[in-house]
Amino acid sequence: MVRAHAGEQSLAAAGLDRPGPDPSFDRFARLVNRHLGVSTALVTFVLRDTQLYPGALGLPEPLQTERRSTLPHAMCAEVVRTGGPLSFADLTTVPGRPARDLVDDLGIRAYAGFPVFDRDGSAVGTVCAMNDLPREWTDSDLDTLADLAEACSAEIRLRQERRRAQELQELALQAGHRTQLLLEMTDRFSRATTIVDLVVALRAFSAQAGAAWSGLGLLDATGSTVHLVNELDGVPFPERLRLDDPLPGPQALRTRTPLYFPDGRALLQDWPAMSRWAAPSTGALAFLPLVADDALRGLVVLAWPEAREVDADTRETCAALASCVATGLDRVYVLEDRHRVAATLQAAMLTELPTTADLELAATYATATGTDRVGGDWYDAVVRDDYTVLMIGDVTGHDMQAAARMGQLRSMLRTLAWSRDSSPAALLHQLDHANHGLALEASATVLVARLCRRSDPHVLTWASAGHPPPLVLRRDGAVDELEGRPDLLLGIDRATHRTDHTAHLDRGDTLVLHTDGLVESRGATYARRAAQLRTTLADLSHLPAARLPRALVERMVPGSQRDDVAVLAARVRR
Repeated sequence: MVRAHAGEQSLAAAGLDRPGPDPSFDRFARLVNRHLGVSTALVTFVLRDTQLYPGALGLPEPLQTERRSTLPHAMCAEVVRTGGPLSFADLTTVPGRPARDLVDDLGIRAYAGFPVFDRDGSAVGTVCAMNDLPREWTDSDLDTLADLAEACSAEIRLRQERRRAQELQELALQAGHRTQLLLEMTDRFSRATTIVDLVVALRAFSAQAGAAWSGLGLLDATGSTVHLVNELDGVPFPERLRLDDPLPGPQALRTRTPLYFPDGRALLQDWPAMSRWAAPSTGALAFLPLVADDALRGLVVLAWPEAREVDADTRETCAALASCVATGLDRVYVLEDRHRVAATLQAAMLTELPTTADLELAATYATATGTDRVGGDWYDAVVRDDYTVLMIGDVTGHDMQAAARMGQLRSMLRTLAWSRDSSPAALLHQLDHANHGLALEASATVLVARLCRRSDPHVLTWASAGHPPPLVLRRDGAVDELEGRPDLLLGIDRATHRTDHTAHLDRGDTLVLHTDGLVESRGATYARRAAQLRTTLADLSHLPAARLPRALVERMVPGSQRDDVAVLAARVRR
C-alpha cells in the first residue's frame, strides 16, 4: 500500500481526498455506462483505509449518496496496488477476498478496472466497469476503459497543476505583501522624528501581525532599566523593568532573542512571576528586543486578544517590525541630539534686547519640534542716540551650518547698524557686499526697520530683502500690513537696488516683525495664513507687549512645529 499512501498525499494536496460527487468524474462514469452498457460504473480514489467514489453510477444506497466505503481489500485497491488493469468475466470463479467483497456486498459478477495516475505517476484510483451478470470483456471494451482512465488521469493532473499554480500565486502574493509591508514600515519609521511618532507607527503596524496591543519600552542611560513609554490599552504590564528581573521581557533583552508565547498558560508555565500581570486566559504574547548597530535600545511587547500559535510568517513580520522600531529609535535619538546642540548654539547667539525710553521691546524664538530644523532665524535690536534699528532674518537651511551662517550674518548686520548712520536699504546693501566679500555667501531673507524717536508720531523706515512684510497693531486694535514691495534676497545679486519704505507709529502702536515659520503651513495658502495672522494679532491686542510674541506663536503654530519661528515686537510707549 505504499503507492496508495503516496497517492493519498497527492490527492490531499489537490483537494480530492474528500467524499462527495464530482461533476467531471460523474461524467466519466456515465461515459463508461453509455459505451459499455454495464450496471455499475465508477471513478474511485483509493486512500489508506477508505475508497472515495467522486464518479459513480449504479451503486446501491447509501454508497451512491455517501460516495465512500471502507472495504479494505476491494478490487479497485488491487488495481492501485499493482498499477495495472484487471478484468474478470465472472468473479465467482476468482479466488481471494477482493472478488468475494464485490460479489457478496455489491452483487457484482464481472469487473474490469484501469488505474488512474497523478502528476507524479503514482496510481491513485481507477476507472472501472462492473456488471451484475457475468460478462466477457472485449478488446473494444478494455480499450474504451483505458482511454477513459487516461482522460481521467489528465483531469487529475490538470487539477493538481491548477492547485499548484494557486499555491504558488498565494506564496507570491504573501511574499509581495510582506515586501510591501516591509517597505511601508521602513518608510513610516524612517519619517518618525519623535518617540510619539514611533508609538503611533508601532500601533499601526503591529495590527499587521494580528496583534491588538503593543507597548514600547526604552532602555535608560544606565542600560539597566527599561521604561514603558506607552500603555498597552488595558493589558496589565509593568511600567518599569530591570534587566535582572526574572521576567520574559528582561530575558529577551539579556539574550537579544525574541520570546513568543501562544497563550497565558504557556507564559505562566515558563515565568510564574508574570502571574501579577497575566492569567491563563491571556492571549498570545511576544517580547521583541530592539537592537540597532549591535546596541540594545529597548523592548517591544505585542499582545493578541486570543490564544494562537505564532507562526513563521508572523515571526518574520515581528522581526521586521522590531528592526524598524530600533532603527527609528536611533534616528530619533540623533535628531534630538542635533536639535539640542543647534538650539543651544542658537540661544547663545541671540542676545537680550536693549531697554529704551520710547519703546517696549519683546521677542521670542521657537525651534521646530522633534527635528534638527533649527538655526536659520534670528532677531536683533540696536539703540542709537536718535533712533532704534530693529532687525529680523531667516538664513536658508535649518541645521547647525545654518545657525553658524546666521551668527556671522547677524553679527555683521549688528556691527553695521551700530557703526554706520545708514538707512535700512543702505544697511542691507552693505550687508550683501560684506556677505560676498567675506565669502560667507549666505542666502537669507532680512528686514531692517528704523524707528526715529525725535518725531511724534514715530517715523518708521524699513527695507526688506525678500522678507515677510511688517505688521502694525494700532492702539485701537486695528492691524495694518505695511505696503512695500520686498527686494531680492541677500546672497543672490549684491548689485540689487534696495528700497526704503516709510510709515508712522503713534503712541501705543506696535510694530510686529516675524519670520515665515509663523505663517507657512501645509494645506493652507500663504495669503490665507497671512490673513489669519492679522486676525490673531487683532485678537491679542489687549496683551502687553512683553507677552505678545509668544502668544502669537502659540496661537498660530499650535502642536507640532515644522519650522523655527522668530517674532519681534516694538510698542511705542504711551
